[in-house]
Amino acid sequence: MQAERKLEETPISSAPALTQAEVMQQIMSNPADAVEIGSKLPAIQRARIAQFCYGRVHMRELGLRLASTCDLMTLKAAFGRGGEVVFKQSRDVDKTLGKLKNAPGNQSPRPITLQGSITG
Repeated sequence: MQAERKLEETPISSAPALTQAEVMQQIMSNPADAVEIGSKLPAIQRARIAQFCYGRVHMRELGLRLASTCDLMTLKAAFGRGGEVVFKQSRDVDKTLGKLKNAPGNQSPRPITLQGSITG
């Protein structure tokens, strides 16, 4: 009994465990890697995570890449009517992101300068 308890308490690896923040940083730094990580999850869970990410502009690429691993019915279950749109967008993520980036209202504003506003 004592030997079994010691085995359970012994770490499997000497490598330090990653914190949730470190895992998210790795995923956000390369959203394409998230597909590999997400492939181990059930489809409905991937679709729900995709929905969460898609609703946040800074995480939209991650949401689309995860959605690309789901079928239409699963995306409809997670997104409702919007599942069809996300399904179509996720079939070509790079094209979709290019269109979204160039959409009106998504361009970065012009920098504010004070040059010429001060007379003297």
